[in-house]
Amino acid sequence: MTEHNGNAWSRFSSAFPALLLAQAVLVAGAVLNGLQGASWDGNQRWAIAGIALAQAGLVLLRLVPLLLLVSLPVLAIRRRVPRVLLLAVVWSLLLVVQAMLDQYYQVAQVPLGADLFGYSTAEIRTTLADGAALNPRGVLALVLPLVVLWLGLLLWHRRDGRGSTLATTVLLVAGIAAWLLPLPAGAKVLSDDAARGLACNKLAWFSGDVWRWRRDGAGIVSPPQVAAATQLPALDPQYPFLRQESTPDTLGDYFSPTRDGSRPNVVVIVVEGLGRSFSGPQASLGSFTPFLDELATRSLYFDNFLANQGRTFGVLPTLFGSAPFAEQGFTALGAGMPAHPGLFSVLGQQGYHTAFYNGTDTAFDDEKGYMQLQQVQQLVDMNSFGDGYQRNPFSAWGYPDKELVSRVLADSNRLQTPFLVAIQTISMHTSYAFPGQEAYRARLEQRLQALQVPAAQLPAYRANAAEYSTILYTDDQLRRYFDSVASAPWYANTIFVVTGDHRLPEIPMGEHVDRYHVPLIIFSPLLRQPRRVRAVSSQLDVTPSLVALLSNTYGLQRPARTPWLGTGLDMAESFRNIHALPLQQTKTSAPEYLAERWWLREGKLYELQDGMHLAEADDPAVRDWVAARRAHYVQANAIFMQRRALTPDGANAPLVAYQAPARPDALAVVAPTAHGVGMESAQVARIGEGVQLTAVFSNGDAVPSKPFVPLAVLATEDGRELKEVYGSAVQLPVGGKQQVQLLLPYPQACAGRCFVSVFPSDPDNGKPVGIGRYHLPVEAGAATAGGSAP
Repeated sequence: MTEHNGNAWSRFSSAFPALLLAQAVLVAGAVLNGLQGASWDGNQRWAIAGIALAQAGLVLLRLVPLLLLVSLPVLAIRRRVPRVLLLAVVWSLLLVVQAMLDQYYQVAQVPLGADLFGYSTAEIRTTLADGAALNPRGVLALVLPLVVLWLGLLLWHRRDGRGSTLATTVLLVAGIAAWLLPLPAGAKVLSDDAARGLACNKLAWFSGDVWRWRRDGAGIVSPPQVAAATQLPALDPQYPFLRQESTPDTLGDYFSPTRDGSRPNVVVIVVEGLGRSFSGPQASLGSFTPFLDELATRSLYFDNFLANQGRTFGVLPTLFGSAPFAEQGFTALGAGMPAHPGLFSVLGQQGYHTAFYNGTDTAFDDEKGYMQLQQVQQLVDMNSFGDGYQRNPFSAWGYPDKELVSRVLADSNRLQTPFLVAIQTISMHTSYAFPGQEAYRARLEQRLQALQVPAAQLPAYRANAAEYSTILYTDDQLRRYFDSVASAPWYANTIFVVTGDHRLPEIPMGEHVDRYHVPLIIFSPLLRQPRRVRAVSSQLDVTPSLVALLSNTYGLQRPARTPWLGTGLDMAESFRNIHALPLQQTKTSAPEYLAERWWLREGKLYELQDGMHLAEADDPAVRDWVAARRAHYVQANAIFMQRRALTPDGANAPLVAYQAPARPDALAVVAPTAHGVGMESAQVARIGEGVQLTAVFSNGDAVPSKPFVPLAVLATEDGRELKEVYGSAVQLPVGGKQQVQLLLPYPQACAGRCFVSVFPSDPDNGKPVGIGRYHLPVEAGAATAGGSAP
């Protein structure tokens, strides 16, 4: 049977409402799925839903010209049934693509972008094999929009929808005009990155990121363009990162000589997904790593430490080689990776036995290629694990952390000293499943009780029970490793380093910086005393500092010159950043940049504040200053990519004895800005049943300060918050100072030692602003404790 009513153009407008309704159902399902177990309040939930629907509607409107172009040949089919069926198939593809992008976000908690193209087919297959299975809500969120679409088109078919030529024309004009409107991001009403991530349209994100990547080449631009803009010293046209190695030995004062004068062993443990927000003192989500917390009290513990990458692809080159990112990560160069001095090659040159253990296939991200480039002598991975170990039946990644630790321990008594051993874990990765997990789910409930998580927040934690139980499991395996090697003959002369490759994204993040914020623990029986470090450093600084320590304190030599980006770990107890460093979230992301306390991301300037918070800043002079330094790095990276060389010496650089630099490395140029609101001093005193805090705030800017609220937080030694007290809002004139006193009760939970943190906070959201955040101990019955500005 044929139909002559209407034409293809007019039919589009009559069929379009079915797609519009299906799109709304798709968005509603994705938002409801994402809100399951989340702790946002009712207003935030409605705001997320509203912004998600607004974005989806605008994106669909933008797609009208393309949809019209694709649909017109189908709508021109004269027979009604084939026309409806083919149109349903074509429009269903659009819904399926969006549903898949939404499902990826539900698993990864970050939208999929151009990073899809940074991995091989085999790597994508491995990643997808471990993706979370569709739960009933996920299946419904995928199927229901398709059902709505097909039912809507069936109804259109039965009603002989002729549509309107004018209506289709209006839709086309509106679709073209929609490109002039920005997608509503809701930054002013949504509380954090997790809320904005859930609300954003995943198809728009994917398309925009791919367009940016294709246009900008991941930030790689031609050297002449950058050189004119930086106004910084010209780069070596052959080896742009090469410099005389002069990293100061900032660690040496904390280490004793070995008893027999031998060289220390080094063990570096890279923990998959280990983030600062759920590990360590004052962790924002509470700490789920009780062993690492205890180890931190005996270690050099770096509160404000950064991974330089948001995924695993960059951790080995940044941590062990202080290397640049190239275009899609250093290891993406494959066989074109240039040899350069790194921790493994420098120590291997001087008689160290070197080994690398990983329970996965190290062909992923070409980690094997990088370790071979660094001349590692023994590499154990999934393909060479040996007999007697059980693969994880719930994961395609390989051996769980329990088996990895067992494999490492099997070799521990046969290690030839001195040695450098690196261990890379995997269990804290999708699918967050491992043998014996039920016992750790029960321990999770015990941990939630110990952390005194409020009842209203428990559903959000239980929604991520797989992730939290896996964190407890990996922490337990690290405990087993340290307990076992404590009796080894080499233990007393060993330096242990523990850090995360990045923060796992599946537990929602409060801020963008959370993705990079990881712990750094340096433990050794050789340590003179523990120290809690609050200065900012990054993984680029680890190898330069370890080599400086070993050469200055223990008699090794170090390369005369290196292409290392890092300048060494800053050991200051106060919050500051003296480094300039790149960060890259994914293989295809544009590089971000941190210089002093200023963070540049996607062209926007943010201030990195005490507590590792980012606050958007509006200072063109500072933005240009940071942009020039980012451009200088990008230029050096572009030259490197053209030549594929970092140093003329390769991995075996000439070695020289340590020579102390004239002064510690710092930023060559200070940002053209004052220092904002900060604190000059703070002290606490026990008064009866309470604690009196006295703090002096000052304004170092050339303009009056923005209003701020003095905030004091009383917490237990393990970081559990007990009480917070706000003062009255303060606004300081240019150069102004004001003393503030706050009185906090001293709860019974503080029977022993507690800490008071004090800082200027934003009146609207309570987040720290300005600089300075004192962390003062309060002993039971103690009289006073205090500090002053360094």
